[in-house]
Amino acid sequence: MASAITRLYIDHIGEIRRYLAHRLACVEAAAELAHEVFIRYMAATPASPIQNPRAFLFRIAGNLLIDHLRANPQPAGQWVDIDECHDLAADTPSPERFAIARQELDRLRQAIEELPPKCREIFIRHKFDGIPQARLAEEYRITLNAIEKHLVRALVQLRLRVMPA
Repeated sequence: MASAITRLYIDHIGEIRRYLAHRLACVEAAAELAHEVFIRYMAATPASPIQNPRAFLFRIAGNLLIDHLRANPQPAGQWVDIDECHDLAADTPSPERFAIARQELDRLRQAIEELPPKCREIFIRHKFDGIPQARLAEEYRITLNAIEKHLVRALVQLRLRVMPA
């Protein structure tokens, strides 16, 4: 069911986290923004299918980085504690990072399973199978607005479950 997003997450979360941490000089902020990248990816409704998911993820990360830096200007000459950088250099995730990513994906998978059946089905078919909203509206014989409401409901519930405040 969620294997495409799971694979995408496992393949790119570390790389995106390092990209953000390098530019932010704050591992915690980078981790938060990296999770937001995947939430935004899942919420995206491009006009055509995403041809290069990695590039799209980095575009989202760059945009979030700009927003974050505008909202939180950094003083010049800020230094990073070397202890915070121990896991930034590796291209492959450590076993600990892999386990954390697996737990996060399990939470996401569980949250998707807990969506109401019709909402879950519409969400999966749109986000994972790439079926356009208009086609889903025709197939389910409901309005495009109703499809959008199902998708928004799913995204809100997933965000609340996966990224508690």
